Amino acid sequence: MSGANGRKLNDNRLVSIDNDKPFEFNVYSNEDDNQRRYHSIGRLVDNHVYTLLERVCKLQRITIPIDPRNNEPTGFFFASDDILSAKFLMIIIHGTGVVRAGQWSRKLIINENLSVGSQIDYILKARANGYAVIVTNTNLNIDESFQSIHNKPRYIRGSSCAEEHACYIWENFIQRSSAPYICIVAHSYGGAVVLKLASQYMSEFDKRVFAVALTDSPMSTYAKYFSLNVLKMLQMRTINWIASPVQVNTDVGIREYGRLRSAGHTSHEWTSYTAFDGIFQFLKEQRQKLERYKY
Repeated sequence: MSGANGRKLNDNRLVSIDNDKPFEFNVYSNEDDNQRRYHSIGRLVDNHVYTLLERVCKLQRITIPIDPRNNEPTGFFFASDDILSAKFLMIIIHGTGVVRAGQWSRKLIINENLSVGSQIDYILKARANGYAVIVTNTNLNIDESFQSIHNKPRYIRGSSCAEEHACYIWENFIQRSSAPYICIVAHSYGGAVVLKLASQYMSEFDKRVFAVALTDSPMSTYAKYFSLNVLKMLQMRTINWIASPVQVNTDVGIREYGRLRSAGHTSHEWTSYTAFDGIFQFLKEQRQKLERYKY
């Protein structure tokens, strides 16, 4: 990516084309101009990450709804080419806001680097560990074309909100997948999406989902809208790595929906990055349990 308002990527970090200095938000005296510039750069980041998902992670961009009608808006998500046949499947869900598929934090991508703010390392590690991967795009809910943004929002059928997007993918792709073992990695509001999936497809979720790894998701806020049966089911397979100054991966409590561990960082948006090793160790341990239960 280059030419983004005078920015380029250098060692996966957004810097000035002119002097390699890191991104600065306040370059104009007018706050609105700074915000428009940031939004423009953000859109370029979105498209660059999409390209990396396809070229580096070798994922496919899948259009939804699967049966688009004439002139209706469509969305998309990303998936590896083996989601229907793999034994193990990982579903990745970002939080709410401006982030799109492949991102944990646009702010961290812009101000730090891709390794810190994107999902690329998660995807590559998952693929190396034998997982098929689905990368959701839960915030792409409306037609974002130039024509649409100047008119009444046109919602994408099956993806009008984060929960509906995830349910559409579950019903049209995950249920068609033969993978008996599914894990979910979700950040922040992604936890609410997990609760919706667990409630909506409780029997199948209980049978197939062997691990749920959350990063700083305010689950207690979301959990009060769901039944105790759903929460008890989640508790057996869920860890939430929360923002905390305590050493990373330290157990710091238990809630009705699962265990709490420290992400080793006090900043919300950093937790997916700092919890990376702990999450994959948890998934490894859960997979080992599956192997033991076979015999």
